[in-house]
Amino acid sequence: MVAKLFKRLRREVRPCVLKFMPYFVMSYYFMEVLYSVVNTPLVGRERAIVMDVNEVFGHLYTAFDVLLTIGAISLILGTRKEASGVTLLLIGRVIHRLFFSIWTVFFYFLFTDSLDVGSLLMLMAAKTTLREQNERPQVGESQYQILLLGGRLCLSSLFIMWLDEGPETFFSIVSLGLLLFITLGFHCKLFAYLAVIALLYHDVFSNHWSMLWGWNDTLLSVQYFSLLFCKIGGLLMLSELGGGKWSIDGFRNRNSVKWERKGSYRIVKSQAAA
Repeated sequence: MVAKLFKRLRREVRPCVLKFMPYFVMSYYFMEVLYSVVNTPLVGRERAIVMDVNEVFGHLYTAFDVLLTIGAISLILGTRKEASGVTLLLIGRVIHRLFFSIWTVFFYFLFTDSLDVGSLLMLMAAKTTLREQNERPQVGESQYQILLLGGRLCLSSLFIMWLDEGPETFFSIVSLGLLLFITLGFHCKLFAYLAVIALLYHDVFSNHWSMLWGWNDTLLSVQYFSLLFCKIGGLLMLSELGGGKWSIDGFRNRNSVKWERKGSYRIVKSQAAA
């Protein structure tokens, strides 16, 4: 009875997760735009100093970055061309990293961007799934499976960053377990849910809480909250879509289908012989 109720509830919740989590992911990029617009003089001046160029160029680059991100958000949330929107976001991120990365901490930025890419790939997979429920499939099966594989692997960079922080022993074990099971795609949906719980503990209930509301700038605090929503959105979409065909779960499902087919064939054969 409880199992049937849980399955029914999950069937009702799943479309909501796939429908609304893309907005969670995009909230981070929207807050980046809002922060740049509200603090345009400061942001433009800081970027000019980092690039060692005239302040005018810093403001021009800020305007370009804002327009590029707004265009990408509009394509992703307002049209069916989410692939084009994600491409624009990735172009903007690559340009930003080339200009402003601190190369001594290059690998930190690499894993951070990998996490963002994972959320974006899961967003594309979620929108593809929703669209194909009511329309003729527009994305090939192999392309869809690549989205799931890439999204799963990129989201796993979150646990590598946690391990690099050198947390307490128990959380290190949790991080290592989540990294292993989600990377391999073993009970991926279950461990994606557990990853959301671990994320809330890490970002909200541990000593990392200061990264959320420990800023004097309200907009900056809200931006960090939106980054938390972006991570949650990516993991929840993974929990609904699963690891895909190229995972241990997918391999086990293919084997179970083969055995079911063999079993039904033997039953039909024995009935025919009788």
